[in-house]
Amino acid sequence: MASILDSPGLPIEANTPHFNEPWEARAFAMTLALQQRGLFTWPQWTAALAAEIALAQQRGDKDLGDTYYKHWLRALEKLLIELGAIGPES
Repeated sequence: MASILDSPGLPIEANTPHFNEPWEARAFAMTLALQQRGLFTWPQWTAALAAEIALAQQRGDKDLGDTYYKHWLRALEKLLIELGAIGPES
């Protein structure tokens, strides 16, 4: 079984925090777990995240890095709704 450390996209940089808030780490871990369980492919995930970031930039996000995981979480929610894994909010 592959470890989380073998997953593509793990945000590791020397001498920097991996996540600014605990919820960011949880969102990251949920995404990896769902992908590893086969709910979606890594290319599906990267396309969803790229689309969400592009939308945010169109709305004026200056892409300073402080909103990255907000986009991550929105992309995950949209992808799960698209796949029928969760329903839209009422």
